[in-house]
Amino acid sequence: MISSVITINRISSVSSFAIRFKSSKKIDRSSVPRLYEDELEEKFTKGSGPGGQNVNKITNAVFLKHEPTGLWVKCHETRSVEQNRKLARKLLINKLDNFVNGEQSVDNQLKMINKVNFDKNKEKTRLKYEAKRLEKQSLTISDQDNVENNENDDKPSDS
Repeated sequence: MISSVITINRISSVSSFAIRFKSSKKIDRSSVPRLYEDELEEKFTKGSGPGGQNVNKITNAVFLKHEPTGLWVKCHETRSVEQNRKLARKLLINKLDNFVNGEQSVDNQLKMINKVNFDKNKEKTRLKYEAKRLEKQSLTISDQDNVENNENDDKPSDS
């Protein structure tokens, strides 16, 4: 749930109303699940990928499984076991949040805010180019009128 002031101000292509966030864009992190050590199964495995022989010999990849849900992550982003453990926990919390909260997860809230901002900027850009096009069109019409007036001034009068 996004907690901010919402006003309906323009028509969107997605729905009949677009949402504009006037105040700070806050993300509701109250429903993010917590990890408890007794619910986790943690294993250390050998890594793979680029890095030479040392990567294949050393056990520094972390496999973390959340027992109640069966969700798991494997993290081997750094050479340090401790850093990989911290990163694995963050990844598992993120994955668990998406699993439990679905549409209201932190990632989906961020995506929704980014989509609203993108749509707002796209509309602003469209209006800017529309105004430029109309200005250019009005200038060409006034230029044509000036040319016609000059032609009429050049003609001698019959009196």
